[in-house]
Amino acid sequence: MYGEDSEEYKKSKSLNVLFRKGFIVNALIAILWTVLIILPFEPFSLLLRIIVGGGPGIWFLVAYILYIIIGPLLFIGFSYLYYLAEEVWRTETSNMFSVAGFYLLFIGANITLIVLAVAGAVGGYYLNIIHAPIESVRGILEPFVNPLRVLTLVTIIGALLCLAPILRRVARSRLL
Repeated sequence: MYGEDSEEYKKSKSLNVLFRKGFIVNALIAILWTVLIILPFEPFSLLLRIIVGGGPGIWFLVAYILYIIIGPLLFIGFSYLYYLAEEVWRTETSNMFSVAGFYLLFIGANITLIVLAVAGAVGGYYLNIIHAPIESVRGILEPFVNPLRVLTLVTIIGALLCLAPILRRVARSRLL
């Protein structure tokens, strides 16, 4: 292909390219998720009834909306910030913390929203389809709470690690 010293190689290793790839993967998963919701056969046809029924089904809807709107905007926004840092401000951003932050953010956000959607679908199914008592539904949803807390923390740490080189550059230039 091209040597490790070439400009093309450096640009292909750039974090703004990594975030753009994250955006594409996120968009493809969002398309798949949308297709699953509108499939006309069981168990997928129940998802619309679960969402409309309210209660925990709203968790599914919130996760879905966050995934299709906030996810792509987050990754394309970080891509733009890294583009500015690398091309306009001439700041080195590709370090171990930034790459680790990207993976923590990507994995954390995806798994958090998938777990939230599963919790909403399961809780909504028991509440709106089976008509289980509220206390039973609460007991079913309880095991989802602490993993969601941990996954949200992982996502936040990833976002902070991704912002670290940008904030360092801004602080050095005294733009704050």
